[in-house]
Amino acid sequence: MPEVEEKYKCEICGNLVEVIEAGYGELVCCGEPMKLQEEEE
Repeated sequence: MPEVEEKYKCEICGNLVEVIEAGYGELVCCGEPMKLQEEEE
């Protein structure tokens, strides 16, 4: 389940998503699950 302020990226088309309100389910783009982006330090 995505958490608020997490960022996800589609490995196929490059779309970026930032979660502003968490809910149930999985973020999917281009038919594939989106990948959680690690925090940059």
